[in-house]
Amino acid sequence: MKGYIKGQTIILTEPLPQNFFKGEEVEVAINIIPKQKYPFPTFNLEIKDEYLKREKVYEQNQDIL
Repeated sequence: MKGYIKGQTIILTEPLPQNFFKGEEVEVAINIIPKQKYPFPTFNLEIKDEYLKREKVYEQNQDIL
């Protein structure tokens, strides 16, 4: 049975089987599902810290040509 964690609650994505009744005691096993890899090559997009500074981006004396 699959679900996801939201805060301290486990949300099930499938309905409970018909043979479970309200108030019954159950045992829960939690497994982390690894994230799926993309079917195409990816890379980590990094931005240099100097380009995050407003003064560098809006510098008046830039040589564009």
